Parts: sequence; structure tokens; C-alpha cells
Amino acid sequence: MSDHLTKTIEDLRLKLQEHETAAIETKRLINQLCAYAKLPLQFQDAELQPSGGGVAVKRNSFFGRPLTTCVREFLEMRKRAGLGAANIDEIHSALQEGGYDLGTVSAKGETEQKRGVAISLAKNTVAFVRLPTGDWGLLEWYPNIKRRKNADNGSKGSGGEAEANGEEAALATEAPVATADLALSTEAGVEAKGAAEK
Repeated sequence: MSDHLTKTIEDLRLKLQEHETAAIETKRLINQLCAYAKLPLQFQDAELQPSGGGVAVKRNSFFGRPLTTCVREFLEMRKRAGLGAANIDEIHSALQEGGYDLGTVSAKGETEQKRGVAISLAKNTVAFVRLPTGDWGLLEWYPNIKRRKNADNGSKGSGGEAEANGEEAALATEAPVATADLALSTEAGVEAKGAAEK
């Protein structure tokens, strides 16, 4: 197939996706109005979900690119389509559709590949956050959460746990510095007291 024809097909798929998203939004509005008027809902939940994961990933667009970049782009596409966070199955499907070499994550099969992707996302706490629903989103979408410090050793939590209270997170971050300064001033005071007693 010529490049021109391939581009036209991709453009039409994106246009179709936009129409499908608009139709779903209209169906949701109809259901909201029905609920408000205490009428039976007109559309089932399955009809309110986009087909094919909701976004059109261009074939081979992820080939030879870093995993986190590909997942970030996929999640941003979902956000633009009004979908937001995605579960690991949707992320895995998008990576496959986009031509990402999932064999670099794990050669043991689909289950292990999904597990490997989830582990990679969990380690990248600067960019990704795992939501209570199990879905993955971009941390920048949730500006009111801060990473919770682990009380035992001061390291960041590994489960993608987040805190809504920014003040507590800021205090947790500043506490080790204040403790270190206090320890230094206490040692200096003990040394000064010992010198005065001699």
C-alpha cells in the first residue's frame, strides 16, 4: 500500500474515533437526562464504552521506542479522547498494536509481559500512578497527590500510594532535614558543654 493511502486510512480512523466519542458522550447525556426524569436508562454500560480501547494507535508507531514513552503517549491519546487512565490489558494491547517489541519486557508470554509492563510503570513514580481501581494514569493528571514517604526508611512507597494532603507530604519531605540540623546543633551543644566543664 502506498504511504498516501496508509495516511488517509489512519486519518479516517481518527475521524471515526472522534465521531464515536461524540456519540458516546451524547448517549451518556441522554442517560443522565433519563435518570434526572426518573425514566429508564436508554443505553447499557457496554454501549457507553468505545470499541477497540477507545483510541487508534498507529501501526508500528511504538517500534524501537522506549516503553515509558510509548505508554505515556498512549495515555495522552486516551486523555484527549476523554478516556483517561487505562488498565494493564488496554496498555498491553496498545503496545502490541503500536508494534512495541514486548519480547524485551518478557519472552515468557502475554501474562509475564503484562506483569513486566506493570512493574516498569510502578518503578517510574515520577511519571505514572496506579489508581485504586488498578488503572494506570499519568501523575501530572492528579496534581493534588504527593508520593507518601515510607515511615521505616524515608524511601518512596513502592505501590504507587499517594496522599491528597500536600502539606503532610511537604512536612514528611522536610522532616529529615530538620532532624539532621537538630542532631548537628545538639552535638555542637554537647561538645561546647564538655569543653566548658574541662
